Amino acid sequence: MNTNIQNFQLLNQKWGESQTLGTPGGQVTISFANSNFNGQRANFDHFITDKAFQNDILESLSMWEEISNISFILVNDSNSVDIRFGYAEIDGPTGIVGQTHLPVLGELAAVQIVLDFDENWVVGSEVNSDGLSVKAVNTHEIGHAIGIAHSPLDEALMSAFYNPAVTSLQEDDIAAARAIYGNSNIEKVDVNRFLNPANGGHFFTASLVERNVVLGNSNFEFEGIGFKALSPENLSVEGTSPVFRFYNSDVGSHFFTASLEERESVMSMENFSYEGIGFNAFDSETVSKTPVYRFFNLKTGGHLFTTFEAEREVLAENVDFRYEGIGFYAFDAL
Repeated sequence: MNTNIQNFQLLNQKWGESQTLGTPGGQVTISFANSNFNGQRANFDHFITDKAFQNDILESLSMWEEISNISFILVNDSNSVDIRFGYAEIDGPTGIVGQTHLPVLGELAAVQIVLDFDENWVVGSEVNSDGLSVKAVNTHEIGHAIGIAHSPLDEALMSAFYNPAVTSLQEDDIAAARAIYGNSNIEKVDVNRFLNPANGGHFFTASLVERNVVLGNSNFEFEGIGFKALSPENLSVEGTSPVFRFYNSDVGSHFFTASLEERESVMSMENFSYEGIGFNAFDSETVSKTPVYRFFNLKTGGHLFTTFEAEREVLAENVDFRYEGIGFYAFDAL
């Protein structure tokens, strides 16, 4: 592909406060329809309730969120949601597999993505010649929903024709999204997680230098990447807050908080030393960002953070831990 030629085609419509190309799309709400409302652009004949199917659609949204400056937030269905997903009986098997209903003119609003109910939909990565990839088709339709027209390139995911060999965003697709919303300004950093077997405490760091030092300390066991956040220096991303780091000299552990009120309270405690911003995290959940749950270890006096639902459930049943809610939002380690 000749990258000097703009092969993609745009609909000249976008999300965000400005309709100027290259400006952020802001936060766009999405839902899985559970009813029809008066005045909507098209009726849903059936609703998408299968969790695996829904998860593939969320992953499709994440693909666009990862490469351009737009965010998607899953909300309960209502007539005020920006993009709604559902089924329609379009034309039976094969033929038209999905449609995106947009405003004829003006900025994007009240968009509906309808998938043909009678198709042989396949979730996950095990796509065969007889089935349609939920993820690929929805990624294509979401492209329309954010202002991208069909690409003239056969190898683009935004090509007018379904190609089972194209399951992810291609160069032309990415260029189109960035032409509308600009590049994503998010640079992820690993927040590494260590265990101190002697006292059962945990230590987290986003510093590569500190990580390497602790790796050489026989008192700690490396447990891998706890989650991914933003570096302490990355202050330009909308919807983020610094996560402040303290050292507790009484128990020999570190404490993290994204709360300014809690930060000021801890500042006044003699046994805590302020160490600055550990990393930056997000204020709310989107399709690519997940809650980071905070637990207090009643035995060690330290805190444990996790994004893993299975670990959260285990810790919630452990009498040695007290659940303190969502500390902030970040990216999964995977």
